[in-house]
Amino acid sequence: MRTNTIVAMAALLACAAETASAAPDAPDALGSCDADNCLPATRTPRRPGSATAHPCARISASWAEQKKKKTTTGHPTVAAALAHECLKTVPLGRDEAIQLIDAIEPYLEWQSDAAYKKDPPKDYFYPGFDIFGNLAKVKSNLQSGKYAGEYDFQTDLYKEVWAPAHDGHFVVYLDLLSRAFSWTRQPLPIVSISEDGTSLPVIKLQEHVVANPKTAQAITRINGIDAAKYVEGIANSASFLQDADASYNSMFWSKSTAANNERGNFVAGGRSSVFYHGPTTSLTFANGTTVELENLAEVVGNMTDVVDGPTMYKKFCSPVPMNATTAAVPNPAAANSSLIGYPKPVIATQDGTITGYYLSGEGLNHVAVIALTSFAPKSFAEFQAVTSDFLREASAAGKKKLVIDFQNNPGGYILLGYDFFRQLFPKTVQDGNSRWKQSKSFASLARVVSDAVKNVNPATETDHDLLQAYMSVGNYRYDLNLTDENFATFADKFAPRVYKNTEYTALMRWNVSDPLTTINKTFGIGIHISGYGPRTNLDQCFKPEDIIMLLDGACSSTCAMTSEFLRLLGGVKSVSMGGRPKKGPIQAVGGVKGAQVWGFRDVYMYHRDVGTWTNDTKIKAEFARYTTLPMERSVASVVNVRDLILRDNVNDGVPAQFVYEAADCRLYWTAPMISDVTEVWKAAANSAFNGAKCAAGGIAGSKPGRRSAAAAPIHNRRLPVRLSELVDKKPIHHDEQWKARHLQMAVN
Repeated sequence: MRTNTIVAMAALLACAAETASAAPDAPDALGSCDADNCLPATRTPRRPGSATAHPCARISASWAEQKKKKTTTGHPTVAAALAHECLKTVPLGRDEAIQLIDAIEPYLEWQSDAAYKKDPPKDYFYPGFDIFGNLAKVKSNLQSGKYAGEYDFQTDLYKEVWAPAHDGHFVVYLDLLSRAFSWTRQPLPIVSISEDGTSLPVIKLQEHVVANPKTAQAITRINGIDAAKYVEGIANSASFLQDADASYNSMFWSKSTAANNERGNFVAGGRSSVFYHGPTTSLTFANGTTVELENLAEVVGNMTDVVDGPTMYKKFCSPVPMNATTAAVPNPAAANSSLIGYPKPVIATQDGTITGYYLSGEGLNHVAVIALTSFAPKSFAEFQAVTSDFLREASAAGKKKLVIDFQNNPGGYILLGYDFFRQLFPKTVQDGNSRWKQSKSFASLARVVSDAVKNVNPATETDHDLLQAYMSVGNYRYDLNLTDENFATFADKFAPRVYKNTEYTALMRWNVSDPLTTINKTFGIGIHISGYGPRTNLDQCFKPEDIIMLLDGACSSTCAMTSEFLRLLGGVKSVSMGGRPKKGPIQAVGGVKGAQVWGFRDVYMYHRDVGTWTNDTKIKAEFARYTTLPMERSVASVVNVRDLILRDNVNDGVPAQFVYEAADCRLYWTAPMISDVTEVWKAAANSAFNGAKCAAGGIAGSKPGRRSAAAAPIHNRRLPVRLSELVDKKPIHHDEQWKARHLQMAVN
């Protein structure tokens, strides 16, 4: 069955599932079916009035009308084809584009693993590419007149320099590509599920699975291409994840993505959303039905006075001045204690970054679940206290096993990852080996900073700027070496160590016993790290063999670092969900494994501030290469400045980003998991503790038939007052320099 009318196709979507009726509580985004007809409920963009007007003018008029009438709760929308037509008319600012490329290049020199991106290990999935060679190629194309307009130039620059990186700490979202429109498909998320838990997963519409999983039809083709291959191709065209299975997972809806108000990157969002995916998307189902849906563009920019291509350029390609409050790395998204679609927790932080649960059912009454949506809470003290309360209370309640849910965790504050690990393993000292690339200006920065703070006593110094400099990477006296001691000399820390013809610093570690870094509320995170100071003698509530990490590949940044501590130092096993429809193991952590992300703004401010402490004309000239133009021409610009080096790679120097680490157990999502997140937790627990089979791999020590009796109820047992009820939950606001040192999150 096929029709060429787009709106009619939208009306047929609900019928594609061949359901006579939906579950009473099922969402109705697809419309509804009865015996006679199907009612469409897809989004229809507002149609601009005059079809003869310039496409940009038509969008501007539609945007103004929708804003005035408030016809949508989100951004106004127009047809994707119309937005694309408008963008193609924006003239090229050739000289300005060349200036932009020249201004971007110094910042790219700070990308710590550029040499490995050019020549990755043989077992790394994505092909190598030359960041600087590709940048030079785009500049040459500009000079030779290859690009017809600004849109073609910016799309090619993004495609050549950032899209191939698959790095959550390395991207620039350029102005024309990000400030005006955001590409999106109809709000019909897809899911990847196995029909029986063992067969390879297929793609279905989430709404169909929720309404009636038995009759929900698999999507066999998208835009005429095998559905899985199409989704994989989109995911691999650009992703913030370094693993192909993790990138594939990011395209789909899951309970963990929905909890963060996301629908999967197939619908909207993600690195690949920068690319225009055509005017429509067609879906062919297993029963032969094909539907075609109009793609949309959300109008995210202010279209006032936009009438054509030149006014689009003026509106969206003019530099926006950077100010002191501009965030270098996008701030963590706001959250609340009630995660969408999750059961009521036993305990939770006020923002939902940590929630705790108890499972029930045969063999599961002894299992506790702690879910971490990120390491970026509003209150650090509450984050620590809720973790402590839950572990203590779960143990007191007779819970013997623990599931750590890291699904869709993008990272957060670095030292909270350290604290979480040490709460689980209070006697195990973490390592966290890392290094910086010695870019053209790095050695000069280090020398100037180390000289400037040579007389600083951090215990008595009152000058804020000097203390910031003292705590920066450029001071050889700060950070610890591999034996957890201070570096004795400048050369000990900064004498070049060469890997792949690239100079690096010595490996270094955080000094988490330093009060300036930890309990100080101005420069630190305002808490003692567990395992240190008054939190030295904590009890270990769970044995390593009784803990399992649950992941979906998206764990990134601080989450990735924490999972490495748990795996390598704690001996904790992992279960990873989903992956491409191919048999075999998949990685547990597919997100960026870099040890520090800086915004271009952070790099700029470091050069600007340190430059005031030297009169050396050569150094000043080098620092002057860093300007604000890249930040003024983008909505986000970040670079990975520090590599994480795992203990097995201390000698060969390969960054963790390029080390393949298969999960111990792979599981597929199933239909019940789409409606109930506890089904995911139960599957992970059964595979880890009760002998259930994995789709690939297995957990050593998980024995078939091993069942635990229900945990004994607590009668007349008085637990201590919760720490989370005593700590100050008020958020502490910090400046951008503080965030550059402490915050590490992937940018999707």
